[in-house]
Amino acid sequence: MTEILLTAVLFLAAFFAAIGAIFCFMRLMHMLRNKEEGYLPYIFYTSTFVFMLTHIVLGRNMFVYPEPSNSNLTSPSYFLWISRANTTFILFAACQWLTSRLMHYGSKPNAPTLLIIAFLFLFFTNVFIPAFFSTHPSLSHQYVYMALLGVASLLFAQEKEETAIHAFRNSIFIFLVVSAGFITWNPGLVFSKNYLAGVIPGLTYRYAGLADHPNTLGSMATLFLLCLWSKPFPSRWINFLGWTIGYLSLVLAQSKTCWIVFILCMSCLGYFKYGDFLKQRLLDFKNPILPAIFIIMSMITASIVLGVVMFSDIGSKFNSFFSTREGSDLMTMTGRTMIWEVALNEWNHNPLFGYGLTIWDDAHRARIGMPWAVTAHSQFYQSLASAGTVGVSGLLIYVTTLFWFALKTAKSSRGLTIAIFLMLSVRGISEVPLTIIGFDFDALTHALLLMIIGAQFKSDRTPKKTNNSPNTYFLQE
Repeated sequence: MTEILLTAVLFLAAFFAAIGAIFCFMRLMHMLRNKEEGYLPYIFYTSTFVFMLTHIVLGRNMFVYPEPSNSNLTSPSYFLWISRANTTFILFAACQWLTSRLMHYGSKPNAPTLLIIAFLFLFFTNVFIPAFFSTHPSLSHQYVYMALLGVASLLFAQEKEETAIHAFRNSIFIFLVVSAGFITWNPGLVFSKNYLAGVIPGLTYRYAGLADHPNTLGSMATLFLLCLWSKPFPSRWINFLGWTIGYLSLVLAQSKTCWIVFILCMSCLGYFKYGDFLKQRLLDFKNPILPAIFIIMSMITASIVLGVVMFSDIGSKFNSFFSTREGSDLMTMTGRTMIWEVALNEWNHNPLFGYGLTIWDDAHRARIGMPWAVTAHSQFYQSLASAGTVGVSGLLIYVTTLFWFALKTAKSSRGLTIAIFLMLSVRGISEVPLTIIGFDFDALTHALLLMIIGAQFKSDRTPKKTNNSPNTYFLQE
């Protein structure tokens, strides 16, 4: 009798499981057909939530360890499942959108096909080939994650980039607000002290928020302010709060690189927003007030610079500066030159395919005696060391192609694509923002840029209507 009941229960469970599978499949097909932009933009919310939760559950204390390594801290089991759930959602959103776009790819002539090919070539040369042919070959399911997300982002819905920008802007805004909330509750979680290399007199505290590092927080604040200027909040007081907390986070992070990037990126947005007006006013000879002011200010600035160079002992000041610790850090990129020497040595051992994708793991760092070297701290040296000359070739081809597409979509995005590309390029000097393994903040920034390009790209072969019949289309030659 017990066996009969058990068989009946198993049969009913299998029956309802089959019904549930059919229902889920029908629901998925309904989402594929009716969800115009899919679930891809919402990965920014879930990923930012995981970023916030990371250091809260790890319980770091930056008063004691200014730059703690997450590898030395143990994560609770529930946090690992939360992280896995976020990864699963990202993969689901990417696969759902990829399936939807491939089903209608023939009717989407505006897809940036050349950039898709260049991105896949980057994956092939920097992930696939070193995984098999490098000095230390390795295989992992994580290697294909960013490839799926990147291609799905490039196939983003035409002229629907506002959804992605809004999601990114809102998620980082929440991140900055929650980070600021810990200043009074647990300052050691978000602040490091005794920072003497800053340029703000008397400020020895450095703000990292809930990010991995103050430089990361500076990049997050910079990109948030770019998105906020490009797509403001509907409410004026929320805009004011966003600008305030964004500026304060950027300043307190004391990242000089991020300050320079912020000025350059904001200049890009300002040029595309007010460039036509400035050109019209500067070339308006009937009303020469603005051109005269511009010329006078340029002359005054040049005179001041020449006076400082000619009449001050600037050479000895430079020499005294570079003899200090701050000057030494500047010359060696805060010790990064030692890491670059290690990267070059690994490349010399296998110039064609490099060390492999497991470079800078625990075993490699223990062997070279650099526990802090979690990356090559340079996108060029990272590709060179991990994937060799083949990887660098793929990187250069992809960056060149990405730059061309960023230029092509700069006007339609009001300079946002160029600004984000510039941010990634400058960050690539000392960090690895284009490493297509894992879902960190740089990966999400890269994905946002690809989404905007995919949504804004207009092909030269866009179908247009003829004047004779509204239902007749032809391809523009």
